[in-house]
Order: sequence, then structure tokens, then C-alpha cells
Amino acid sequence: MKEKECPQREFPQRNLLQRDFPVFSRKRKKNTETAIMQQIRYALGVYGWFVFRVPPSLYGSKGLCDLIAVKNGIAAFIEVKAPNGVQSDDQKVFGSRIRNAGGIYMLARSIDDVEWLFTYGNDAHGKNAIGKNAAGKSAHGNDAHINKERTHAGTCC
Repeated sequence: MKEKECPQREFPQRNLLQRDFPVFSRKRKKNTETAIMQQIRYALGVYGWFVFRVPPSLYGSKGLCDLIAVKNGIAAFIEVKAPNGVQSDDQKVFGSRIRNAGGIYMLARSIDDVEWLFTYGNDAHGKNAIGKNAAGKSAHGNDAHINKERTHAGTCC
């Protein structure tokens, strides 16, 4: 049997321009809330905290925190903001409710803001459970009573 010949089709050559390719090389800000949140989740996980993201929802309450970290029965509610980010009024109300209930609520603009949690909660019945680090100093730093965003209404305050 003789093979049927297909006529060759000529396709027009197209000059590819830069706009024809997706842009993957855009520079992203290093201090975005997402990047800070990922750093916090990883760092606290290394120190034994169970950290999970509270996804934004149309049906949930407004002002909920971004992350919840739990270790040895201690829960920390973390709101992550970019260095120039501003808390909404709903987020401030949520934070004050957590503090008034005796919980730990903090506004984190970098990994440094949650560093005191690395050793906090290591001993649920010892000094670390009341806000002291291994050296016996306050886990919140010297400005614990000045910067209300980093403190909580626990037994150390």
C-alpha cells in the first residue's frame, strides 16, 4: 500500500517578545507577612511547639490571629504583621480578649518578637511556665510592661 502524503503546512514564524513569557524573576519583599509567618512557624516547630495557621474565612470571626502555637498545655496566639503593617480594630479587640482571659497574645513583626517563646513552656510546672527563661530572667525582656503587644495577662505580668 502506498502511503498517503500529507501536504506540509507552513506555520508563520512568530518573533517572541519579552512580554510573551511569564515573569518569574520579580523581586519580592523579604519582610512580607507570609515570609515572617513561615520563619516563625519553622523556628517554633524546631523548639517543640505545635504551630498552625488560622486561615482567613468568610464565616469566621474577624480579627482572629494568624498563628496559634501550643506546647505543654500553653497556647500562644500570634498576629503577624509586616514591619510597617497596622493592626485592625478587630485584631486589637481579639488581642485584648485573649490577654484578659489570661492567654498569651503577641504582635510579631519579625522572628525576634517570638524568640522568648523558644524556651517558654519547656517545663509546664517549673520556672519556664511562669515566664522565666533558663537564666531566671523575664522571658519578655525589659520592656514587657511598656510594650503591651508583646506581653500577656499571665502570672508574670
